[in-house]
Amino acid sequence: MPRRYTLGQRAEIKAETRARIVEAAATIYRERGMAAASNLAIARAADVAPATVRNHFPDPVELAQAVFELAMAELRPPGPDIFEGLDDIPSRLRRLVDELAAFYERSVPWWQAWSRDPELAAAWQSGTDRYDRDAETLVRTALGPLGADETAVAVVATIIGPPTYFALRQRGYGSNEAFALGLELVIPWLDGRPVEA
Repeated sequence: MPRRYTLGQRAEIKAETRARIVEAAATIYRERGMAAASNLAIARAADVAPATVRNHFPDPVELAQAVFELAMAELRPPGPDIFEGLDDIPSRLRRLVDELAAFYERSVPWWQAWSRDPELAAAWQSGTDRYDRDAETLVRTALGPLGADETAVAVVATIIGPPTYFALRQRGYGSNEAFALGLELVIPWLDGRPVEA
C-alpha cells in the first residue's frame, strides 16, 4: 500500500530538503568557493539526487541568493533597535561599533569567502547592496541630527566599515581596539560639524 502524505507533510519535506540543499551549498561556498558547488557536489553533501538540486534551484544565482539569506540569518546584522534608550551621538556610535564588532567577528568566514571569490561576490551583489543600505541607515540613525550630513555619514561609514576594521585587525589590533581608534577620531571630528537645517 502506498504511503499517504498530507499536503502539510509534503510541504514540510520539501522545505526540509530545500534547507539541506542551501546548507550544503553554504558549506561548499565557505570552504571551496562557488565554482566548487556543482549540482553533484551539493547533492552529495545534502544527501539528495542532483535532479533534486536542479528542481529546487534551476538557476545557480537563485541558490547563491538563498545561501546569502541563510548566512545573514546566521550572522544577525544589527538593526535599528540597538539604539533604544540612547539619546546622544557618542552613545549611539559606541553601541553601533560594539554591535558591528560582534557582527564582523561572526562574519569572518563569509567575509573571506566573499572576498576571494568574484563569482560569489557577483551573485551576492543585490544582497550586499541591501546590507550596505541598511548599514548606512544605521549610521544615519546613530548620527541623529547629523544624519543628513553626507560628509559625516561618509566619514563614519568609512571608519567603521569592514575594510578599515579588517585592515586594523590584520595589523594586530583587537576587535575593540580597532573600533576604539575609529571612535577616537570620529567623535571629536563630529563635535565640530554644524547640524544642517
